Amino acid sequence: MAGFLGAIRKKRLFVLLLAVLIAACFAGCSKKEKDPVEKVMASREYVYKAEELIRGEEDRNISQLYRVGEDLYVSGYSWEDDGSDSAIVFYKLGVQGEIEEEHRIPTGEYMNISGLYMDENADIYCIKNDYHPIEPVSNGEEGEEYEAEEVEYLDEYYLSKMSLSGEEIFSVKLNDLPELQKISEENGYFYVRDLIYDREKGLFVNSYNNLFMFDFEGNFVKAIPGKGEENLLDNANFYPLEDGRCAAVLYGDTSMYLATVDLETASIQEKYDLPGRSYEYSFHPGYGYDFYMSNDYGVFGYNLGDKDKTQLMSFIDSDLDINRIYQMEGIDEKSFIGMYDDPETGYPILAKFTKVPPEEVKERQSITLAMPSTDWNVRRAVIKFNKENEQYKVSILDYNSLYGTDEDYRAGANKLNMDIVSGKVPDIVLLDDMMPADSYINKGLFEDLKPFIERDEDYKLEDFMPNVVEALSTNGKLFVLVPSYAIQTAVAKTADVGEERGWTVKEAQELLASRPEGTQLFEGFTRDTALEYCMTMSGNQFIDWEKGKCSFDSDAFVEMLTFINSFPETIDESVYTEEYWSQYESMWRDGKVIASTTWFGDFGNYNRMEKGTFGEKITMIGFPSSNEDGSIIRPDMQIAMSAKSSCKEGAWEFLRIFLSEEYQRENIYNFPISIKRLNELAKEAMEKPYYLDENGEKEEYDDIMYINGQEIIIPPMTQEEVDAFMEQLYSFTHIYKMDETLINIISEEAAPYFAGQKSAKDVAAVIQSRVQIYVNENM
Repeated sequence: MAGFLGAIRKKRLFVLLLAVLIAACFAGCSKKEKDPVEKVMASREYVYKAEELIRGEEDRNISQLYRVGEDLYVSGYSWEDDGSDSAIVFYKLGVQGEIEEEHRIPTGEYMNISGLYMDENADIYCIKNDYHPIEPVSNGEEGEEYEAEEVEYLDEYYLSKMSLSGEEIFSVKLNDLPELQKISEENGYFYVRDLIYDREKGLFVNSYNNLFMFDFEGNFVKAIPGKGEENLLDNANFYPLEDGRCAAVLYGDTSMYLATVDLETASIQEKYDLPGRSYEYSFHPGYGYDFYMSNDYGVFGYNLGDKDKTQLMSFIDSDLDINRIYQMEGIDEKSFIGMYDDPETGYPILAKFTKVPPEEVKERQSITLAMPSTDWNVRRAVIKFNKENEQYKVSILDYNSLYGTDEDYRAGANKLNMDIVSGKVPDIVLLDDMMPADSYINKGLFEDLKPFIERDEDYKLEDFMPNVVEALSTNGKLFVLVPSYAIQTAVAKTADVGEERGWTVKEAQELLASRPEGTQLFEGFTRDTALEYCMTMSGNQFIDWEKGKCSFDSDAFVEMLTFINSFPETIDESVYTEEYWSQYESMWRDGKVIASTTWFGDFGNYNRMEKGTFGEKITMIGFPSSNEDGSIIRPDMQIAMSAKSSCKEGAWEFLRIFLSEEYQRENIYNFPISIKRLNELAKEAMEKPYYLDENGEKEEYDDIMYINGQEIIIPPMTQEEVDAFMEQLYSFTHIYKMDETLINIISEEAAPYFAGQKSAKDVAAVIQSRVQIYVNENM
């Protein structure tokens, strides 16, 4: 039978020639960089269809692809449930991707095989590591043997070549190689990192930052000492290129980079910087390119020396719920074989990916969705929406993937912010905690979503947590949706602080002063920690974005500065002794720490904190503040619609998904905004946890915590406890905001006070002036 690759290439010869002619016609087109919206409009160019070929199972996996001339092979492992009968299995693929041949090579209980390569005859080169215990020796008493830690192990490495039938062609025991013996004796152990196959020069065993070269018959050629050059041999993954060169992917201090290497001298020849966020890519042998690169959004081609990568495939545009393809081999310019993990089971799937001609991609109205970084729930919702909706198609602009750099983790978010304020607002925007949502709202950039909810036949505003909706609203309008949230607060024993939520700085300080010396208000707090918690949990008392006013020159803020200054600049690491950590888990129970800053995303979090960490009734007292409300609603995500969107009805069709019963039930890991779903979770909180056995029957078990090694059983919440907690959930009114610019201003200007050079009142006046300017600029 003709080879898998050969058959496909013959069928497509005419198509490929036509593609070359078309490409030549457009070779003179402008290379000007597309803006985000233009990139989305070109998305039909990156659509592929996937055809599943092999699926991994519970007792079988697939892990590596090989190209042998015109044929493709894939290997994996199989085993029995008890771990016995393990084998490495090679499958040869037929013309349609079916398994044409299967070759099973037993590995034995203690044998590990790594560094697999196949040559042009489909013979296999690898490193075998036989690691097994020497037979235990009797200690003199009948029927007894030495304890496991007294048993010696053999640790033997072999450079092997074998056929697909498992016949051993040669096997070189590396432990017996004098050059390796000497180095292993110096290091006190034997170690082989990997095997590198160079189809022109031979085999290179990488060990102890040295290369040991063998010919293809297993004859030792020479030892090649590593030069310590950027930790090449300990730091790199090696790839043979189609033109005979060997390339390496290396890890630098802040980024990854590529290099060509000379294995015979263990040296780097030429380095190549990678575009964008290098750490998010995996690398594979390319077809028509030196490399395929894959990240969370698709597949790209890249040639060494190019300034940028070339997008080939988009998972989102292809409606594929794939977060990365690995082990790729090209078939031709329009198709390749690759592996990915099933999002439901996690088992690997081998599939054939084929480009869909752009003219065959159904045209739908495009909706752009921008996000500062990947949100997997939103990503999955987009793919599901695109599969089901015939009228609209959502395209994702992940600014971290598009514009992020290895040096600046906020580069993508900053670019998104610049685009938004300059008027380039996508139809839908996903916001993170550090983006200035209030500023966008004040500038009129977002659409009020209340009318959409009110017109929607499936929803009513009364279906959702009223305090959360109110907290998110501005002047009675709702500009962002929040599907779920957590409560960030500080908790303490009710016996210490009372049942009512909220305390002032003075009350917190007085409570601490009444306790024995060495008692902490919050465990491990520094000045910077206190400042951050102050501004994120109770900063609303000093700034009103709706009115554009702030009050950092108030007595309340001066008092807060004094409170922050009571914490140390740094923690003396010497306090973290073995005794300290041995008592850490019981510090709150024992009263050595009064309060704990925490966040609750479900009933169980609260129940374990109360009955486990504190061991008695607690109060969500909040962070100390003048308005006595230092607790906040912390959204899992905030998503908004552009006021200038030309497709508002389509945008709402997508946004409404996050309010649906299905989404609220299946994709929420914190408190849902749906009252119906929250009531269901409240009921579950009064039941013992359980799992389903092999018959689908419920098996209950105890929720257990360990405090300093002592087992603590956490009983389910009672109806009274649930009711009290629910009452609290309905009472929170402030949204979490992490304004890094604001915190930096306060930190910079308060430094002279913390250093004893100025009074708190003096620096508060300076802070007030700077922050008011900042607020005015962002109104």
